[in-house]
Amino acid sequence: MLENTFKFIGSIKLAVPLLSMIVAILMGATFYESQVGSTTVQQEIYKSPWFGALMFLLALNLAVSGLYRYPWRGARKIGFALTHLGIIVIIAGSAAVIHLGVEGMLPLRTDMASSNQIRVEGELLEVMTPSSELQQADVLIKPDGSVIPKQIGKLSLLGYSDNTIKTVSFTEGDNSAVDNPAVRLRLKSDRMGQTLERYLAVAPVAYSKVGIGPAELEIIQVDTVATGKGKSLLSPPEEQNLSPWGSIEVTSKEREKIDTEIIDIKEALSSQAPDSSVKVVDFWPDFRLDSNNQPTTASQQLRNPAVQLEVSKPEGVERWFVFGKDNFPPIRSVVSGEPLEGIEISYNIQPQESEDYFRVIVTQSGQLFYAAHSSKGFKSGTLDIGKAVSPGWADFQITLDEYIPHGKINREVIPVFDPTVKGVPALLVSTETGTQTWLPWGEPTTINEPTGEIFAAFSPKLLQLPFAIALEDFIVERNEGSDSVAMWTSKIRLEDRDHHVISQRNVWMNHPTWYQGWKIAQASWNPGDLKQSTLQIKREPAWVTALTWTGSGLVIGGITIMFYGRGVAKKLRRQPEESGVPLYYHSP
Repeated sequence: MLENTFKFIGSIKLAVPLLSMIVAILMGATFYESQVGSTTVQQEIYKSPWFGALMFLLALNLAVSGLYRYPWRGARKIGFALTHLGIIVIIAGSAAVIHLGVEGMLPLRTDMASSNQIRVEGELLEVMTPSSELQQADVLIKPDGSVIPKQIGKLSLLGYSDNTIKTVSFTEGDNSAVDNPAVRLRLKSDRMGQTLERYLAVAPVAYSKVGIGPAELEIIQVDTVATGKGKSLLSPPEEQNLSPWGSIEVTSKEREKIDTEIIDIKEALSSQAPDSSVKVVDFWPDFRLDSNNQPTTASQQLRNPAVQLEVSKPEGVERWFVFGKDNFPPIRSVVSGEPLEGIEISYNIQPQESEDYFRVIVTQSGQLFYAAHSSKGFKSGTLDIGKAVSPGWADFQITLDEYIPHGKINREVIPVFDPTVKGVPALLVSTETGTQTWLPWGEPTTINEPTGEIFAAFSPKLLQLPFAIALEDFIVERNEGSDSVAMWTSKIRLEDRDHHVISQRNVWMNHPTWYQGWKIAQASWNPGDLKQSTLQIKREPAWVTALTWTGSGLVIGGITIMFYGRGVAKKLRRQPEESGVPLYYHSP
């Protein structure tokens, strides 16, 4: 019985249907990939347990078939055994590539610091239970919005939306609630045919001020409007700050000498000396990082100002990012040479007030006032529920619909299907008690449960490299006499602090570079922005590459021996006979 089973495993009766099934699956996967993408095909087919079982069964069939022909005497049997061994090695190498290989993208800019984080395919879900148990799992989003897997820890994964927005509202808290004035304002414009509704609250601070285009809505709590801050808020504003972007203070310490230099940012951007040791490269009023981790500004308001500097000294050049907020330390990186010592840079700024604003002023006694400013001037007065106020912005009218003395915040994430509304992707999950929550992409979320709080984060899958890469220059070569592109080259700098290595490399199409087993190749570039380049970072262990090449060599060698070995052997035996020389010569 056991012998019959063993014989069937190595027989052609199993090999033919097994190979037919695998070929059909591969053909279907090719068409399926054109519809859903390579990531889905990788997870659902090539990395699936059932496909792995089929390939293992094929390798087992080949191994048993080869063993049954032992001893391997003669060219045909030797070639047969080598070919089967080669295919088995190739299958093992392919499995290692699929399950052990790492591949990701690294967007870089010449005006950005070096980076050691690559974006790999797929998303990551992290869940921390009330008992502080942390679980992590890869999440696959299919084109139809379905999610794989369906369950991670105590959370069920129900669906996905590529466009959601966060809505915030405030309701009256209970009698023991903290004093937190909040209001609901309605903005209406007949000329523009739109009505907006906005909540403002003293706390959290993020909701005390809301931007609506070039204007701002703000709520401020004061003791009284008779004196002090309350009185000044209801009075016409004073002259605007003459240096709205602030200044940079550079302190250099060399031996016992200390030099201090003050640089006005706006003035330096318009005109600065070419031989200046500290150059202002760029400025962002409301600094953010976009989806490609590149600096941008969310608005022209000075909410989170940041400035990029280039500091040059004989010993080297550094790139600095300095932020206006005190809790953001500067970020510095070496562009060339050695790290600079004895340099301190601070950012001094006075926040700029918006030219157009509507402020709700709340006193400790619960009285409501407003102060509005526009190109038409300044106005202020008492604010009553249901009473419309014209701030001077076109035909806009602002009405106080609700006053909430003890505001309690309520957040909700909802999917939107209007393509003109720009939102963020989110994952819909459900707890064991049935509580459904949207998890916005890249933002930790707290889910309140009777047993405690569950912390969950749906974020991009990142991998940290053991070294950093910086883009020093991006060169585009064009064909002579035309604007057509002939070649583009990324000049990169590898920074390995652990091994004290700094190396300059060139990468262009089909000409990658290697470092510590990592392959760094040119992936894409932006014709509209020649300061940007995207690299493909890929790693396969050396033994995996060796398996693939060894298997290919065994297959080629085995086939050659099977078809040509016997003929070559006969020819070699025939040559001595035809020449009349005996095969063996015995001396007399």
